[in-house]
Amino acid sequence: MRNIDGDDRGKALRGRRGSKVSRRLAAAALACALLAGVALSFAGCSVNPVVVTAQGSLAGTSEGAGVVAFRGIPYAKPPVGALRFKPPRLAMPWSGIRDATRFGPVEPQPPDDYESASQCPQSEDCLTLNVWTPSVKTGGRPVMVWIHGGGWMYGSSRDEWYDGAALANRGDVVVVSINYRLGVFGFLYLGKVAGEQYAQSGNLGLLDQVAALKWVKQNIAAFGGDPGNVTIFGESAGSMSVSTLMTVPAARGLFHRVIAESGALNTIRTTRYADKVTRRFMDELGATGIEDLTSYTTDQLTKAECALTSLNVETDTLFGPVVDGSVLPEPPLRAIEKGAARDIELMTGTNLDEIRYWSLYIPGLVALPVKVVLPLAPTLQAAMGDRVDSIVGSYRSRRIGVREGSISMAIATDVMFRIPQIRFAEAQSKQNPRTWMYLFKWPSESNYELRSCHAIEIPFVFGNLHAPLVDEILSPSPPVKLSEMMQDTWIAFAKTGNPANGSIPRWPAYDGKTRATMVLDVRPAVENDPYRADRLVWENIPFDGVNPPVGGNAK
Repeated sequence: MRNIDGDDRGKALRGRRGSKVSRRLAAAALACALLAGVALSFAGCSVNPVVVTAQGSLAGTSEGAGVVAFRGIPYAKPPVGALRFKPPRLAMPWSGIRDATRFGPVEPQPPDDYESASQCPQSEDCLTLNVWTPSVKTGGRPVMVWIHGGGWMYGSSRDEWYDGAALANRGDVVVVSINYRLGVFGFLYLGKVAGEQYAQSGNLGLLDQVAALKWVKQNIAAFGGDPGNVTIFGESAGSMSVSTLMTVPAARGLFHRVIAESGALNTIRTTRYADKVTRRFMDELGATGIEDLTSYTTDQLTKAECALTSLNVETDTLFGPVVDGSVLPEPPLRAIEKGAARDIELMTGTNLDEIRYWSLYIPGLVALPVKVVLPLAPTLQAAMGDRVDSIVGSYRSRRIGVREGSISMAIATDVMFRIPQIRFAEAQSKQNPRTWMYLFKWPSESNYELRSCHAIEIPFVFGNLHAPLVDEILSPSPPVKLSEMMQDTWIAFAKTGNPANGSIPRWPAYDGKTRATMVLDVRPAVENDPYRADRLVWENIPFDGVNPPVGGNAK
């Protein structure tokens, strides 16, 4: 549900916040250009740290706080030409020392007012990753691999909120961030349109992530990391990605722990639904077959994707992982229930007011009653079915005196995020007792409408409290101690599989009886089964991508 209402929301947003956002995006574009220029001045410099990988030597940069950074490292061949819509291939070796001081191009994507990456240079040659490490001279550090969010259509590893320097330095860990193909380039299912040769095309973004993890396993020791202690973590579509990877046969053994922030296993597509989206996209593009799809330019494909999303109310349902019988043999939640990831330790959770993030795109969203919100979110409509009045009445009975908009925001947050995350934790905790649940509750101090919205925890996790847009979305002065506590918690879990550390109270593992949940705020505390009555409203819905169906009953 990233861009719920296409061009209209863009006009509304620009009318409301346009000048401030435009200034920030202009600054972001300038930063992209400056970074490329500054990086070139380092190339070939003898004092730059150098590592040797299986593909060749890399020169990075020594940064502040005792961290060494390597950026724009190719982990796969450019997926262009004959490789468009095909699984990733191993990156080719190079001779000499490759400059690794600047980020690679951003994955092709439509423009977005709150995605600075969409203002940076884009290319289908985007399969690169970045590494931050305290030292390349000593090894054995835990590795934390970040997979960015953005509805499988937006974002990039170069976003300033994801800079890994502070986290690597604080925890003495190696931090990796990756790019992967997005939108039509990474998740356009062509199995029925183009045949067996393209059977995996609906999951290319996932296969890119697998290829990056294979690179990590092969090369991370050269950067001071331990390939035997790898945690993958992500937010939103990144969280859905790391959760899904737990069940991908090709990813077995490539990681050992998962941190899933605000995204579970409820947005998986069937081949039938994915094929409908493909045919709608081809109609928009004017394509009749695979020959057309492989011959159009990047810009033509991106423009057609943008036009398609402007017509769709729930754009996050258009592209994303597909149960294709190959990359994903079955809906991932069902695989989790059968023990597909019983050897993987999990920490997962959501933010209290996830859906309020989309008020940045739809002015007045937080005041809309449920019956007005329903047409904007077919998946929500499918989950509520014919129980709309009873569900609204149930939520209202526990929220005396609040406005209708607050009730609709609570219900939408539960359907799209919190309850699916609970189902995920329930299933995994039965297979592996080292499962932990959190609920992030710190509210925005800059924008009351946002409260504890989607993505607000990310700068705290990375320790990037001065990154662009933090002051507008979080606060001009976010609580540093909360950030330090969250970094220590994420780091502790990555090191040991248990989030316990000196910054938080005792945190019991999650199970279906006590449902112990760490409430993350300036004063963290454990609550058993928070918002229990709300949870029980949805007790008989699995939220597995099949029930309720992704996209509702969209044609």
